[in-house]
Amino acid sequence: TVDAAIVPAPAPGSVNEFREFDNLLRILDSRRIATLILSDSATPPAEDSRSLLETVRSDISAAELRGRLAMIARYHGLVKRLEQELHNMERLSKRLNLHFRDIDQEMRLAGRLQRDFLPNTREPIGNLRFASVFRPASWVSGDMFDIFRIDETHSGVYIADAVGHGMAAGLLTMFIKRAIVPKRIDATGYSVLSPSEIIAALNDALAEQSLPQCQFVTACYALINHETLDFQFARGGHPYPILITRDGIVSEVKTPGGLLGLFKGEEFAAHHSTLRTGDKVIFYTDGIELAFASDDPLGQSMPTHMRFFEQHAGMPINDLMACMERHLDGQDGSLHPADDISLLGLEVI
Repeated sequence: TVDAAIVPAPAPGSVNEFREFDNLLRILDSRRIATLILSDSATPPAEDSRSLLETVRSDISAAELRGRLAMIARYHGLVKRLEQELHNMERLSKRLNLHFRDIDQEMRLAGRLQRDFLPNTREPIGNLRFASVFRPASWVSGDMFDIFRIDETHSGVYIADAVGHGMAAGLLTMFIKRAIVPKRIDATGYSVLSPSEIIAALNDALAEQSLPQCQFVTACYALINHETLDFQFARGGHPYPILITRDGIVSEVKTPGGLLGLFKGEEFAAHHSTLRTGDKVIFYTDGIELAFASDDPLGQSMPTHMRFFEQHAGMPINDLMACMERHLDGQDGSLHPADDISLLGLEVI
């Protein structure tokens, strides 16, 4: 209940009295009691700026002493309230730290689970070799890709990008993975769906969810015939795949197609071509364009990521992707990319 105290300092040389005096000051300071210490020393010891203990000369006038006590009385309540608020903030900070720690652990787990859904690109599928780069901007990525054998003759490849990154975009990629069904099965057997049908079905499935208008999705789906090397693909708002021929020619393979999930019943044109042994096709998300934007401040006729593929066109697909990883590692801000970065490449072997 004490608001303030006036304490005379002990005389020099009185060891026991000084020890008791020192203990008293510790108690006053720990209980945050404003204290004036009357001292005969010509130069009072320096006080801690956080302490409410203050040393004054013992010959202080009664008027000045009353003034100091009046100031203490005026601000005592305010100081006590501020200290209580600080105490409450410390308690809140501890609770928030625990909460954020739990969220961080959950996000780490979600990121590991999402990586587990990615395909194994180390083993070829028939005469196709694959390699990939997957770099989320945060724990969970808005990018998703997959490769799978449909039957003895066909394999499917897709890459998708939910606009944004983080948990909301990551959840949408799981919906995309479930919505892509590569073949239609009935009582008489099955039929392999074309890329146009796959992208149209994905668009309708997203449109039926009535997602917020800011939740756009882009995707590209390709179908490869292992025997004839027929290559078909359709896209919805996604960056064009890059074809690197065995002769080292690099070009974008273009076909029209708008963003997915806006309107049902949209149609998506398919591109048909025939690959050759040694040809490579690279699918990527638009994060790679942002990653290379800083490499080209003046703006050239050819995008910088295209020049990168031209410079490394002769590499096998796994070496090319490893070179891409090293290039991204060497960029400023590589630990905190502005957007998710994903690449999926295939090579005919």
